[in-house]
Order: sequence, then C-alpha cells, then structure tokens
Amino acid sequence: MTPLRIAVIGAGTHGARYMKHIVEDTDGMVLTACSRRHPEAVAETAARWNCRPHADAHEAILSPDVDAVIIVTPPATHHELATAALDAGKAVLLEKPATGTLAEARDLAERAQRPGAPTLMIAQTLRWNPVLLRARELWSSLGTVRHLRIAQRLEPTVLPWQSEASQTIGGSVLLTGVHLFDTVRFLTGCEFVAVDARQERFHNPAVEDFFLARARLDDDTWVSLEVSKYGAFRGCQLEAVGDKGQLLAEYYFGGLKVNRGRETQIEDIDAMAPTLPAVLADWRDAVLNKSTPPVTITDGVRTMEMVEACYMSHRSGRPINIGSL
Repeated sequence: MTPLRIAVIGAGTHGARYMKHIVEDTDGMVLTACSRRHPEAVAETAARWNCRPHADAHEAILSPDVDAVIIVTPPATHHELATAALDAGKAVLLEKPATGTLAEARDLAERAQRPGAPTLMIAQTLRWNPVLLRARELWSSLGTVRHLRIAQRLEPTVLPWQSEASQTIGGSVLLTGVHLFDTVRFLTGCEFVAVDARQERFHNPAVEDFFLARARLDDDTWVSLEVSKYGAFRGCQLEAVGDKGQLLAEYYFGGLKVNRGRETQIEDIDAMAPTLPAVLADWRDAVLNKSTPPVTITDGVRTMEMVEACYMSHRSGRPINIGSL
C-alpha cells in the first residue's frame, strides 16, 4: 500500500499530537510537511518529527508531495483552508468545529459533496472514546430514553487565541459545545429540533466560558447540556434515563454504571487512552477506499446548526427551532 503523504496545518499543541500519532502509531501514512504561523516554532516542530516546515499554510497544502491535509487551526480559518485543500484535490481531516459559522459549514458541505470531491472528515474524536462507545452499545438496554444529560467541565483555557476577541469568534458553545451536540446525535441517532440556551462569561475576558441549554430531539427526548470552563477541575459526565434503566458515565476519567431496578452494573472502562490513532486510521481507510468517512460534513453542519441556535437563543432570550435556521 502506497502511504498517504500528510501535511498538518496548524502544528501547535494539538497539531503536534496528530504528528506524533502519524509517525509512531498509524500505518499507511507518512508525515511530509507541517505549517505554523511562527517560523521558529514550525522549524523546531518539523525538525522533531522529521518533516518539512512551512510558515504559509497554503504553500503546504499545494505541495506536490502532499496527498492529504489535517487542519488543526482556529475555527475562523477552517472554511478557507479546507476549501483550498479540496480545490487542490487533497483529502481533508478537519478538526471540530467544522467551521466558524453555519453559513460556512453549509458552503463547505456543498463543495465537499460535489462529484469527485476529495474525502472530507470531521474529527469529532469523542466518537472513538471507549466509555461513550460502550454507552452506545448499552443504549438499547435502557428502553425508551426520555432524558439525557451531558456536561463537560474543564479548566480555563491556556490558549491565547481563545481569550482574545480579535482571534476567536466563539467560546464554550463553539469550541466545546460541539463535542456535546455531536455526541448526543451519535448516541441516540436522533436530531435536535429545538434549544433554549443561556451563557455567561466568568473567567475568559473575551467570550463565554459557561453555557447551559435545554433541548428536544426529534423523538421527543429532553436533553440537558452544559459546558463549564472556569473552575480548577475536570470532569465529563453523561446520564441517560430510560424506562428500563439509567446509565451514568464519566468519559474523561473513565467508568460507567447502569442501574436497572435494584441491580447495578459497574464497568471500569479507561477513558484516558488517546483516540487520535483510531481517528487517523478510519480517515485513512475512507480516503484510500473512497468510502464515506465515519463523521461527514453533513454531521458538521448539524453540529453548527446547534451552535447557531444556541447563540441565537441566548441573544433573544427564547427557544429556537432548528428547522427555522
């Protein structure tokens, strides 16, 4: 098998994780190039992982020895870079959120769905989380789920661009809420139809670092969603309440419990293993086999519809119907 030649666009902290897993953990790929805005930093990163540095992202994308690109830059740049890659005939693995706005996501979907377009996959990495995968396996045993609660509680961001209004176009809804929105769709197979959301800025000087929302799915399930990024702690919790059982999961540290009547099923599942090797392998297979990737741009659009609706709901102080967007 001829390996895919990869360029990582945005070789910062998270981009370097991709580079490490390409080099050390993923067959069928070779890291050819990387880009980063700061020349000294990109040269150092490239030397560490034995690839060619580029200060200009478009130069890396257009390199003739690059078959596919991984875009790990702030979301405001995603549409431009992904469009450039698709136009150049390069397959794309795009970090979430797919884009910075719903309009951009819809435009990108139109481009990615044209006949002969290269493979585009959204890196919704929680779909490979072992606790959430086990929750999905157990979902039908809960009977009809009437209420779902999901929350991610993280420390304040240490990334400068996420705290500067000139560099970020959203906070906890756009940057972290996308995990929740996609996970709910992944677990339930249902779509959001309405949401009532509120947000606050407690610690971040530029954008919201807390949001709380109540939503409905198209099967009438109620969903509670929360992101807190202002405290000195971490935790990611999922609770599903069905008429035959209740599931409680901690998908950051690990562990899962199901209550059925007076019986409790406890499973000690490790959630700390990296998901990127599996993400990369599935993207590679979709590119080489020209098959539908596990997370499509349509999934990205559905997620961005929820982002848009949450912001609209907060501004208006009322629920928003997703179908009206």
